[in-house]
Amino acid sequence: MPDISFTDLSLPQCRLSARVETLRKAYFEAVPEICTERPLLITRYSLEHGLFEKERVSILDKAKLYRHVLENRTPVVWHGQGRKKGMASFSFVDRQLFAGSTTSKFKGVPLYPEFLGLTLWPELWSLPRRDSNPFYLSKEDVRTLNRKVFPLWMDASILEVARKRAKKTGNHRHLEQIQLLQKLVFFLASKAQCISHTIPDFSKAVSQGLRAVVDQADRKRSLAQDPKQEEFYEAVAVAMEGIIAYARGLSRRARQMADREADPEARKELTQIAEICGRVPESPAQSFREALTTIWICWTAVHLENPNIGLSLGRLDQVLYETYISDIRNEVITVEDAVELLCCFWLKIGDHVPAIPISGEKLFGGSGSNQAITLGGVDENGSDAVNDLTYVMLRAAELIKLRDPNLNARYHPEVNGDAYLQRLCEVNINTGATPAIHNDRAVIHALTEKGDRLSHARDYGIVGCVEPGSNGRCYGHTAAILLNLASVLELTLFSGRHRHTGLDRVISIETGTPTTFDAFKDAFRAQLQWMVDQTTDLNNFFGGVHQDVYPTPILSSLFEGPMDKGMDLIEGGAAINSSAATIIGLADVADSLSALETHVFAEGGSLTFPEMVSALQQDFAGREALRTLLANPAKTPKYGNDDPAADANVTWLLETIDTLFHEKSNYRGGRYRVGYWTMTNHAGFGRLMGATPNGRRARENFTSGITPVSGVTPELSRALHSVAKQPARFLSSGVALNLKYAPEEDKEQMLNRFVASVKGYFDRDLDDSDGGMEIQFNILDRETLEAAARHPDDYPELLVRVSGYTAYFKDLNPQMQKEIIDRTQYRLSSGRMILHNPFPLPGERSPS
Repeated sequence: MPDISFTDLSLPQCRLSARVETLRKAYFEAVPEICTERPLLITRYSLEHGLFEKERVSILDKAKLYRHVLENRTPVVWHGQGRKKGMASFSFVDRQLFAGSTTSKFKGVPLYPEFLGLTLWPELWSLPRRDSNPFYLSKEDVRTLNRKVFPLWMDASILEVARKRAKKTGNHRHLEQIQLLQKLVFFLASKAQCISHTIPDFSKAVSQGLRAVVDQADRKRSLAQDPKQEEFYEAVAVAMEGIIAYARGLSRRARQMADREADPEARKELTQIAEICGRVPESPAQSFREALTTIWICWTAVHLENPNIGLSLGRLDQVLYETYISDIRNEVITVEDAVELLCCFWLKIGDHVPAIPISGEKLFGGSGSNQAITLGGVDENGSDAVNDLTYVMLRAAELIKLRDPNLNARYHPEVNGDAYLQRLCEVNINTGATPAIHNDRAVIHALTEKGDRLSHARDYGIVGCVEPGSNGRCYGHTAAILLNLASVLELTLFSGRHRHTGLDRVISIETGTPTTFDAFKDAFRAQLQWMVDQTTDLNNFFGGVHQDVYPTPILSSLFEGPMDKGMDLIEGGAAINSSAATIIGLADVADSLSALETHVFAEGGSLTFPEMVSALQQDFAGREALRTLLANPAKTPKYGNDDPAADANVTWLLETIDTLFHEKSNYRGGRYRVGYWTMTNHAGFGRLMGATPNGRRARENFTSGITPVSGVTPELSRALHSVAKQPARFLSSGVALNLKYAPEEDKEQMLNRFVASVKGYFDRDLDDSDGGMEIQFNILDRETLEAAARHPDDYPELLVRVSGYTAYFKDLNPQMQKEIIDRTQYRLSSGRMILHNPFPLPGERSPS
């Protein structure tokens, strides 16, 4: 472990600089604006070069396309007095330290017509006026998209290419699976929207520069015997030259601005920007600021190629440490300078938001881009990797309080020190929502169980929400499938039918009316097998479409594996080629199994299976006593109370799901992994589902991640024990355990108990397990959340932890806001649940 030089790990001397305060204010005031630059450039190029007519778009085709975009996009340098026009005008003195931008806008909304960008087409005129998360765009931009962009992509998006191919080949199975996907209630298959969920390898770009990557590609191309490999290496060189050209354009732009700048200090800063962009990322970074600039420019380039939904930056405290510590030792920068640079970098990362149509906002809205950064943990040798930069990054996040990047901290109970864990808990208390904390011991075990080399597993970073993947090696698409487990339960209850699609139609397979709990579990397993078959088959089909029309030369150039294999990531070029499903509704389904086991199938059960089904169909109308019985943890076993029977049903689900998915191979030759994090989908799926046997009413939210159902776990220690005992080997794509603590006046005592609760949760002696895998928090009083729900404009910066990521509370839809308000809240001083009535949605009556 590098020596920690700080005597006070909280770095109290570091504060937000005036520059950062100004930029942060502008960040929150800015209204996101649709950017038409990228779609217009790629559409024109694709039209002029016949790419729309090609059955197969080669990686060299794509590399030339992206180089064209990089050479012709606007070289944005935000520096000087600025004024934004649009829905919210504001003035600011913008003295950013990093040139470049994800889009041409101050806070942009990038569009990808190759994916689901066309879903915004019907809404272009109404986007600026919609109630939830409006996007500004001018009338001229609307006309551009209407006439010059969207019409050309009507049959060329990933989804439509897939649909056409299925029709052309008479593949009715895939057509039916696409129809199943579009019903929304069964699963989401995100390859129609992106792949994204992965971590590039920035280490070579920082330490060697992109010119070294070009030279390596040229050498390998000259030695290649296979034409496909030769084409791959040429594509790498072309793509990297595009990024270098973009950086040079930024350098020229900054120099032009410096030549016109009257203020000496501003002129000096612009000249520095010009000099830095003239050197990196082409050449090795010689300073901490140059290393950050290298990553930033490469990051913007990656976003030209991939929609940013879960693209993550990895272990930056490891990648950047050498340049940081060199600058500190040589007195090039101070710790305060480093914090300012990181805050500016954080703000750049958040310079865009995903394009979400109004239907998506209603069901799943409020998510950012979920760009994860990972800190701490152990290194490839198993030694302590926490360093000075780890604490500097924690301080920057604590001060800036932004939703992006999504900060994740690794902690190894046997290697990392108590002082480090205490600092992680302290930052959570001070921000109210970040960072998430991951148990290295459990995560590394989960990854090696799935075949990862030990050194690779130790070098994991967090992708998107909470998904672990070997840093820059694992092309895992951790959100390939988002499966509604409650729909599997529904198909079991109604013998292959679903209330959302009508009980007169068999959707899956008929499994009959079970007469024993074992028979019910057998039927559930059969329905789950059917769902796994549908989802993996469709994901593999979409993957084949990507292989033919959407290769990724930029990301492949910034990854471990493709340069050795001479193969694009989408073809299997990565060192690790997994895919993953995340499961929504685990706790509700597990508690439903317990309810059925106890009250239907056990000897002396209080009702028959048909009676249970009838009550569910009626949403417990006239059966309130039954609903209360099913929901009561004193009468019905509930996950999260350290109840052996309830927790065993969770373990059975985890093992069954993991087994069925891991049996499947993906289109790149890897295997499927499984995680339990839900973004906002647990609220969205809940709105589409009827009542369930655990006493949940129709349209109510499901529970997030791997968290027990809200309101049924009175004791914190028992809840933590129930989750921690679940075997890590079944959780290889990560979990989100969401807890909510009430702020307390005695901060020191609260912090000590906070640390103790995390250590207890990560304890490996619990039932001979690896301990809990992940834990994340909201530390907010309920009154604040309720006030923010009623008066969102009064709380524009309120940061909350959703299920794997942070969000601004005001951006969440009412259903998701209610879910966070109603989550079980504990008081650490007592370890007990605080009782609250459910928060009413607009139009609902508050319960007495």
